[in-house]
Amino acid sequence: MDAEEFFNIFMDRLENLTKGTKESNFIKDTFGGVLSNELIAEADGQQLYGEREEPFLTIGLQVKNKKNIEQSLKAFVEGEMLEGENACMWEQINKKVNTLRRACLKRLPNYMIFMLKRFEFDYDTMQRHKINDYFEFPNRLNLEPYTQQGLRKAELAKKKAKQGDKPEDESSNKEETIEDELPPEYFDYKLTGIVIHLGTADSGHYYSLIQNREADPSVPEEKRWIEFNDTLVTPFDPKDIPNEAFGGEEK
Repeated sequence: MDAEEFFNIFMDRLENLTKGTKESNFIKDTFGGVLSNELIAEADGQQLYGEREEPFLTIGLQVKNKKNIEQSLKAFVEGEMLEGENACMWEQINKKVNTLRRACLKRLPNYMIFMLKRFEFDYDTMQRHKINDYFEFPNRLNLEPYTQQGLRKAELAKKKAKQGDKPEDESSNKEETIEDELPPEYFDYKLTGIVIHLGTADSGHYYSLIQNREADPSVPEEKRWIEFNDTLVTPFDPKDIPNEAFGGEEK
């Protein structure tokens, strides 16, 4: 069982144990977010849009051929064009149209958990193996560029830039805005925990690096990190996170 399988089973059991109690929503309130699966197209000057919301507790990110978490998140929201025979049928206009299909973050959880995809199945060898590629992640991360709001803001900025040289008309007098825009701090996250795997895809050992969030406020953040390795619980210097957690060699 890998970390993601364990987490999902653990959350399922906690959810079953808390059903019917006042704590029944604590998992969703703590770790629950919402993805937006979008379909975006344009036909005959008409904007076409479809959306399906999907709850999540974790987000899986590609490690292979990605240098850092920003590259992986960019690929996550990039989406794909459905064209030609694969074009999307839109009922409101009763025809197929080339359509962008993408997923993005719509509502963020209080605690965001990313699962790095370091295990994959090789269909040539019919074996599972571990990806030990070097993969960086920062101590602080702003997720707005990978959210529905961030993507729409970027698209509006591009649209305004394209319209910059055009003469004004009545339609351009009405500026487009983002409804219910969330404040910048909503998207800011701080690293507080890491689960590390040692070994191969078939066997290995997990240990954790965790920041003590209940420490005395006078204690600097770099002094609050602890390594939990089975029965060994020791202070940890966060300067060693790149060495311990970024990969780059077989461990």
